[in-house]
Amino acid sequence: MEKFLFEESHIFSAEIAALLKHTMLIMPNWKWLALVAFIIIGVLIRPLIQFGLKEIKLHNPWTKKFPKSFTSYLFRGEIERPAAWVILGLIWFACGDSIELTGKFQTYYEHFLKAFIAIHVIRLIYYAVDALGSVFADIAAKTESTMDDQLVPFASKILKILVVVLGFLTVLQSFGLNVMSLLAGLGLGGLALALAAQDTAANLFGSVTILVDNPCKIGDWVKVKDVEGTVEEIGFRSTRIRTFYNSVITIPNGTMAKETIDNMGVRPARRIRQILGLTYETPIEKIEEFCDRVRYLIIQDEKVITDTVTVAFNNFNSSSLDVLVNFHLQVFTGPEELAHQQRIFLEIVKIAAELKVDFAYPTNTVYYRGAQG
Repeated sequence: MEKFLFEESHIFSAEIAALLKHTMLIMPNWKWLALVAFIIIGVLIRPLIQFGLKEIKLHNPWTKKFPKSFTSYLFRGEIERPAAWVILGLIWFACGDSIELTGKFQTYYEHFLKAFIAIHVIRLIYYAVDALGSVFADIAAKTESTMDDQLVPFASKILKILVVVLGFLTVLQSFGLNVMSLLAGLGLGGLALALAAQDTAANLFGSVTILVDNPCKIGDWVKVKDVEGTVEEIGFRSTRIRTFYNSVITIPNGTMAKETIDNMGVRPARRIRQILGLTYETPIEKIEEFCDRVRYLIIQDEKVITDTVTVAFNNFNSSSLDVLVNFHLQVFTGPEELAHQQRIFLEIVKIAAELKVDFAYPTNTVYYRGAQG
C-alpha cells in the first residue's frame, strides 16, 4: 500500500513523500491524514445519505397503499437518522481496512466502530418494535376482547426494554469484554440487588396480575382507596388514573394488586338515589300528585329501568317531609349518567314549580314563653 502510493507515484516530491511516510506514534503520517479525511468526509456526506433515505421513505408506494402495515408504521419514525449512521459506520470500516491501520490502534478503531454501529442498529430495532406494537394494537382494536388492548402495550414495553438491555450487552461485547463473565461476577451482588429492587419486582408481578385477572381496563371508572377516576394507562410499573378534577394519579401496580378495586365502569346500570324534602305546610293531595308526576316523568325516560323506579313519601324529617326518589339508568359512562340525571332533576324542579310545592331547608322553631307577671 505504502509503495503504491508514494514510491511509484510522481504526485508528491521526495521530501513530501518522506514526510508522509514518517511514523508518528504508531502509524505513518499519511495514514493519519487519510483517516482524518475519511472521518471528515463521512460527517459531511451524512446529511446527503440521510436525505436520500428520507426521500425513499416518503415516496415509498407501499406505505401509501397499506397505511396500517408494519412498513408504514416503521417509516413514520425517524429511521433515516440511525440508518445513515449505520451506513457511514460501514463506510468507515471499509476505509480503515483500505489503509491497513496498524496494531492495537486497528483493534481499538474496530471496537469503537462496532459499538457505534451497534448503538444505531439498536435504535433501528427499537423503532421496529414500536412499529410492530402499533400493528398488533390495530389487530387488538378489532377484537371484542379488551384484554389484548392492554396486553399489547405491556408486551411492547417489555420488548423495548429487552432490546435496550441486549443492545447494551452487545456494545460491551464489541469492546472485547466477556459479557458472560461479567454477568457471573455481578451475580455475587445479586442478593443485594434483589433486595434493592423488591419494589420493582412487586410492581412487575402486580402488572402481570392486573393483566391476567383483569379487574379493570383502560377507560373504566374505578375507585382505589381514596382515588377515583378513569383508568388512562396500565403500564409496566404503574397504573395512571385520570381524576375528575383532571389530574393524573400514578398508583404502583404492586399497590393496585393488593388493594380493593371498585370498578364502577362494569355496572350494568347506574343507581340514582335522591331525597327530596318538602315543607311541612305541603298538603297531602299535593304530596301525592307530586310523587305521581315525578314517577311518571322518570318512567318515560328511555334510559331508565322502569321496574327499579321508586318515588314515595317515606320519612318525617326534623324540618321536612322526605320523598325518596330511586331508579337505575342504563348508561355506561360518567358524563352520560350526569347528563340524564340533570335532565330528570330539572324536570322535577319544573313539576314542583307548577304544583307550587316548596322544597324545605333546615330550620329551627323557637318557642318563647314570657315571664309570668
